[in-house]
Amino acid sequence: MRTSVILAILFVLNAPAISQELQKTIDSLAARLKNHARQDTIRLNLLNEIAFAYYAVSPDAGLNAAEEALALGERLNSEKGMAVAYSRKATNHWALGQDSLAMIAINRSLDYHRTSGNMADYAKGLNNRGLAHYGAGNYLDALHDHEEALIWFEQLNIPLGIKHQWNNMGVVFLALNDYPRALEALLNADRIAVDDPFLQASVWTNIGLVYKNLGEFSKARQYQQQALALYRKSGSDQYIANTLSNIATLLNLSGHRQQAISHYGEAIQMNRKIGNRRKLAGELTNLGAVYNAMDSTARASKLLTEAVSLYRIAKDPNGLSMALLELAATYEAKSTRRISLQEEALTAAIESGSPLTQSHARKALSESYEQTGQYPLALQHHKAYVILRDSVFSEEKKSEIVRQQMQFDFEKKEALSQAEITRQATIRRASLLGAIGLLLAAVLGLILYKRRRDAHARQKEAEFQALVSDTELKALRSQMNPHFIFNSLNSIGDYILKNDTATAQDYLARFAKLMRMVLENSEHNEIPLSDDLRFIELYLQVESKRLPGRFSYSIHVEDGLDTENTMVPPLLLQPFIENSIWHGFRTIRSGGHIAVEIKTDNNMLVCCLEDNGSGRNTHRATPGKSLGIAITERRIEILNKRKNASGELQIIDKPHNTGTRVALSLPLETGF
Repeated sequence: MRTSVILAILFVLNAPAISQELQKTIDSLAARLKNHARQDTIRLNLLNEIAFAYYAVSPDAGLNAAEEALALGERLNSEKGMAVAYSRKATNHWALGQDSLAMIAINRSLDYHRTSGNMADYAKGLNNRGLAHYGAGNYLDALHDHEEALIWFEQLNIPLGIKHQWNNMGVVFLALNDYPRALEALLNADRIAVDDPFLQASVWTNIGLVYKNLGEFSKARQYQQQALALYRKSGSDQYIANTLSNIATLLNLSGHRQQAISHYGEAIQMNRKIGNRRKLAGELTNLGAVYNAMDSTARASKLLTEAVSLYRIAKDPNGLSMALLELAATYEAKSTRRISLQEEALTAAIESGSPLTQSHARKALSESYEQTGQYPLALQHHKAYVILRDSVFSEEKKSEIVRQQMQFDFEKKEALSQAEITRQATIRRASLLGAIGLLLAAVLGLILYKRRRDAHARQKEAEFQALVSDTELKALRSQMNPHFIFNSLNSIGDYILKNDTATAQDYLARFAKLMRMVLENSEHNEIPLSDDLRFIELYLQVESKRLPGRFSYSIHVEDGLDTENTMVPPLLLQPFIENSIWHGFRTIRSGGHIAVEIKTDNNMLVCCLEDNGSGRNTHRATPGKSLGIAITERRIEILNKRKNASGELQIIDKPHNTGTRVALSLPLETGF
C-alpha cells in the first residue's frame, strides 16, 4: 500500500491560508486585477498573489498568472518580482506533479534571490528546491537543501520556516526508511508553536506515517484523524485526499477492508476533480490491491489498468512498476501475461532507481518462474531480490534506534548526577554550620578541621573536573560516530539508488571495515598515529571509489616520526577530509586532490590537510560550521584544558577560491 507524505509548502511565509475563504480571496484578487490595467509593480504583485492562491484549487490558472507576471517583471526589470513569479510557477508545477518543470523554475528563482541578497526568500527557495528533489527521488540533494534552509531560518529567527524544515526533513528521512531520524525531526517540528493549522496538520500526518511504518496502527490513525480534521477546516482538497488515502491504508492493514474501500473511493473522486494524475493513479493502485486481496480480480483489473495508463502519462516509473505488479496479480499464476507484466514492472523499477521497488519486481518474477518450472531464471531473480532486500532493510536502521535509547539513558544518568551534586552541596553546607558550632567550643580544633576539609574539597573538585572533562570527550565522540556513520550510509544509499549493487557490496565491505576501526578506536582517548593513518587511507579509498576520477590523494609523514609510538585522539582529521570531498569537489568532475601531511614543530604534532576544491566561499551560503568541525573544535578545547596545552585549529581559504587548507596542531605525545 502506498501512503501519502505531506511536505509543508513554504513558497511564501505570509501567504493566505488555504481555507474555505480561498475562493473569495481569488475573486477579490481577480477583481483588483481587472480594475488595475496599468502595467506596473502593483499589477505584478497582484499577479504573483493570485498565482499562489490558485495552486491549491486550479494550478493551470496559477501557471497562466505566473507566466503573465514573468513577462511583466521582465519589462519592468524587477528582479524581486521575477524571483517571486518563478517561485509561483514552481508552486503550480509541483501541485500538478510536474517535478522537472518545478525544478527549472525554482533554480531560476534562487538565482534572482541570491543576486538581490534577499536571504529570507533564498531560504524559502532552498526549501522549494528540496521539495522538487524529493519529488524526483533525489533524497540526498533534498536533505542538503532543507538543512541549509534550516540554518538560514534559525539565523534569521523565523519560527515558521524552522518548523517547515524539520517537517520536510522528517519526510525525507521517512522516504529513506530511517524512522528514528524521521520521528526525531518531526517531533522537533511539533514542538514549535506557530499559528498555521495547515502546517500543523502536515506534521501530524507525517508523524502518523512514521508510526504506521513502525507497526503502531492505532497511534498512526489517531494522528491521521487529527490532521484530517484540520484539513477539512482548511478546505484543501488535495491534502484531504492524501490523508483519506493514509487512513484507508491503515484501515486495510488493520483488517477493516470495507472501510478502507470507502476511504479510497472518496480520495479517488477528489483526485479526479483536482486532475492530479499521479495521485489518482496511486489511489487506483491502492484500491486495486485491496480488491486483489479480496479475490475481486475483475474490479482490481479495471482499476489497475487505468492506473497503469495514468502513470505512463505522468512518466512515473516507480508508480508504474507497482501498478504493473498489482495488475499482474490479477492473472493466473502460470500465465505468460502475468510474467510479461512483471518483466515490464522490473524494467520500470530499474528506470526509477528504487531498490525497494526493484526488490518487489524481482521477488514476483522469481515466484512466477518457479511456478512455471523455469528454475534457472527463478534462481537468478531470487538472488537479485535477496541482495536488494538486504540493501534496503539494513541493520544500521536498528542500530540507530539503539543509539537513541543509549542517548536517552545517558541524559537520564546525567540528570541523576546533577541531583547527586546538589545533595553533596547540601551536605557541605550542613558541615559548615556544624563547623561554626565547633568554633564556639575550640578555635584551634576548627582551624585544624578547616584545613583538612579544604584540602579534601580541593582534591574532590579536581577529581570531579577530570571526570567532567572525560565525560564530555566521550559524549563528543559519541556524536562524531553517528555523524560519520550517517554520511557514510548516504554514500551507500547513492550506489543503491543508482542500482549499482556490485559496487554497493564492495563499498559495504569497506564500510564494515571502517566501522570496525571506528568502534575499536572509540574505546580509547588516544590511539597510535599509525592506526589513525590507516583509517584515513581506507576512508579516502572508499570515497575515491564512490567518486571515480573526481579526486586523487596523497599522505606524507615526516621522516623519522615514529607513528607507532605517537599518540593522537581518533577521528580528528576525518571531518575535514569529508568536507573537502562533499563540498570542495562538489562543483568539479575531475582533477581534485587532497594532500595530507603529518609533521612536528616545536614539540607539537602538526596535521595538515589541503585541497584544490572550490573553497568555502563558493559552496556555502551561510557562515555556520558543519557538525563534524564544531565537534572537533570542542574536542581540542577540552584537550587543551585537560593537558594545559595550546593545540589549535586553523582553516585557511586559499586565494581566488582555489581550495582550503586545514592545520591542526596537538601536543606531541608518545606511548612510552
